[in-house]
Amino acid sequence: MAGEVTEILAMGTGIAELAVYSLAALGLYRHWGHTLAEAAAGAALLPAMLILFLLQCVELTGGFPLVAGMRAVALAAACVLLVRHRGRILGLWRPWVNFSRAHPLPAAALGAALAGLAGAAFFSAWPDGYRMPAPLSMPISASLILPPASEGTVPWRALLLQPVFPGAFLLPWMAYLSICLATYALARRYAWPPTAITATLLVASMPRLVFLSVSRGGEIIPAAATLLFILWLYRTVERPSARDLQLLAIGWAFSVTGGRIGLVFPLLGLLLTVLVLFRRHGGRIWWDLLRPVPLSCAAVALPAWVYIWGTLRADGGLSPSGFYNADGIRGAAANLLRYGLLMLDLTPPVEKVLTTTFGFDWHGVRLWCHDHLLAALVNPVGRATAFGASPPGDIAWAWFGPLAGLLFLPAQGWALMRGPRRLKSVASCLIAYFVLVALIPAWRPENVQYFTVFFVCAGFATAFMLPPWRMTRPRRRVLQACATALMAYALGAVYGGL
Repeated sequence: MAGEVTEILAMGTGIAELAVYSLAALGLYRHWGHTLAEAAAGAALLPAMLILFLLQCVELTGGFPLVAGMRAVALAAACVLLVRHRGRILGLWRPWVNFSRAHPLPAAALGAALAGLAGAAFFSAWPDGYRMPAPLSMPISASLILPPASEGTVPWRALLLQPVFPGAFLLPWMAYLSICLATYALARRYAWPPTAITATLLVASMPRLVFLSVSRGGEIIPAAATLLFILWLYRTVERPSARDLQLLAIGWAFSVTGGRIGLVFPLLGLLLTVLVLFRRHGGRIWWDLLRPVPLSCAAVALPAWVYIWGTLRADGGLSPSGFYNADGIRGAAANLLRYGLLMLDLTPPVEKVLTTTFGFDWHGVRLWCHDHLLAALVNPVGRATAFGASPPGDIAWAWFGPLAGLLFLPAQGWALMRGPRRLKSVASCLIAYFVLVALIPAWRPENVQYFTVFFVCAGFATAFMLPPWRMTRPRRRVLQACATALMAYALGAVYGGL
């Protein structure tokens, strides 16, 4: 009994610490002129960034004394900011209430999902509680680039250090919240609020993302950082400032994950940043922004480099040998077809209804299509293991649901054809990442983890693809209802494992 009380107190203290960091950041971002959605998206992910940076400092220093001091300083600074900006923070409940009244169904669905997942994350923190099965908590193998690090310092395995950071079990949930807010903030640049909240609901309903929000490992934190990087890139292009450029650099740094595949999108994102800023503001933009504040830029560069250095010391799930595509373009084409079949994920409830009512085995159909229709073209090139779609009910290999497969990838194509230049640039980067994931690693079921970044960052483009004359109110309500049902399934699957 005493042990349980102690653990509850430790978890409560950890939650309070995370709340102080987030609320302080929320007030600061609002002071800097960020919209409410932008500020909340950054504030939700800030504690994860801070804690992961401190974990990398542990790896570099070899102990906790210095890190404990840094943590105390960070907490004290957050308390000062919280007191200074308390007026901005206390008045933020009104916009949320007004927004909920204007959009009751999606607001209720998102609120219920966030509350339910927060409860599941809390229960998952108990020693004998819920554990998401592999590969959502995959073991870490040796590094491909730098000497191996201890498992506990791998950034997206931060929950293993829960005794040091008692609130760490909430970090994936906070990343999920940040993804929802950042999606809305980006979607609002291309659509009015009803369509933007619909795009947000579509992203939030992806089954794998829901599962990752309560798992003890996984790729949701760097995926959230990548989306935040895109959001801050938009802000930097719209109103260039040294502060927004520094936030952009922080988002970019925390989008890096272990292993060579974890470097693909950050490198594409770096190229995207240079091209977009140069095309909009010319080559002097870098000098104009960085020259007045060299010390603050160095202060940002230090944690960014520390994080990247520590991250590259862990392999992100790709072993040093045996799992690379040795068949070049033919293997990439084969893998694209395989991933296309996997994206046709109807989710277990729909597949069960089809099987029991009509005798239609969708899982078997996908296997048959690969073995008989595509075998002549793709088999066996580009793969490390035999092809097999994830069986119904196996949430360990869950993909992103039918809505993501049917809407998010076409949205990138539509953005390339009809979108404004900035959206075209982002879509080009995402499609290039998609192709490189098909090209570099050989096909394995575990490769689903590499697509989380793509689907998280691709969702807001649906707001551009679904303008009011195409997405009428009845159609929008149908789409919201489908997303809500998909979210309910994913939430039920989470609680089914408790």
